[in-house]
This record gives sequence, structure tokens and C-alpha cells, in this order.
Amino acid sequence: MPNRKIILASKSPRRKELLEQIGLRFEVRESEYQEDMKAKDDPYKLVKFLALQKTKDVARHYDNAIIIGADTFIIYKNNFIGKPKNKAEAKNILKNFSGNEHSVITGFAIIDTKNNITVNNFGQAKVKFKKLSDQEIKDYIATEEPLDKAGGYAIQGKAGGFIESINGDYYSIIGLPLNKVYCELKKMGISVL
Repeated sequence: MPNRKIILASKSPRRKELLEQIGLRFEVRESEYQEDMKAKDDPYKLVKFLALQKTKDVARHYDNAIIIGADTFIIYKNNFIGKPKNKAEAKNILKNFSGNEHSVITGFAIIDTKNNITVNNFGQAKVKFKKLSDQEIKDYIATEEPLDKAGGYAIQGKAGGFIESINGDYYSIIGLPLNKVYCELKKMGISVL
């Protein structure tokens, strides 16, 4: 089967790196879908729904392509944790995570526009932080790394040293459940490696 055009419906540099890591050739086209965080009550349904809407928004521009989209949430004590709006909010999030466990869920969707196939699923992990000192939190925020990351940290960045344990799919924490995406692409006849 000839190689199909593959589109990543996300401007996330981390998702781009993950797909490049497995040898996928693709283009990037950011979705214009405006997220509605109140569309579903259940976080697992919501993360899948938002990933699907983002993917559909990009898919409408192509009649013979495979579109991959995703959305990532962090949940702590039944609350959604997004990107901190400022340093004070980043400090609050990190203080909450300190010594505690939170969940990271990444929903994804893959749409084959030629064969009219849609896959919509999610990957997840539980992440436990070590107990952080006020100085560690202050020093980390000073790097500005937390300010554009959901949950106020990058596991593959400077916050890697804060992680005591991970239970689940590591790549979902970065932003794409790589194994599930890889397996679905193979089912669609995409030669990845």
C-alpha cells in the first residue's frame, strides 16, 4: 500500500516528537476547534470527545488522509488541572502534587478520511510526586518550564527528578499513548518503522 498522507491535528511539540520518534512522516495542521470543557461530565468521555472534535475539525479539509488528534488532562482529587495561568497558580498546583498522586489521561482520535474509519480511545497513567520543598518549587517555577504545561510540569523535562513513580502509560503523560496509536495505524495499513 502506498504511503498515505498523515496529518497531526496538534501544534504540540511533544506530540510531534513522539510521532517522529517512531519514524512516522506527517504534516501538522492545528485544529481550530474551541474546547468545551463542559461537553461531558465524565473526564474519560470528555478527553475522548475533545480529541475527536479536534481531529474531525482537521479531517474535513482532506478526502484521502489519516488525521491524528489528541487532548491531555490531569486530574487531581476529581478536579481538572490545566496549564497554570501564572506563577502563583503553578506554585499552588505543585504544592498539591507534592507527595501525592494524580492521574494523567490522554484521549486520541485517528480518522481515515478515505476509508471512513474513526478510532477514538485514551491512555492513562498515575503519577506520584516526591515531597517537594518550597525551594524546589520556587526554583522550578523560575525556569518557566511549568507555565505552558498542563499540570504545571514536564515529566520529560526538569521535573523528571520529582517523579517518585508512574503506574500506566508513560507516553500518555507526555501527550500521546504511542503504543495504542502505533497499533491503530498498523491496522490501517500504515508502515510506521
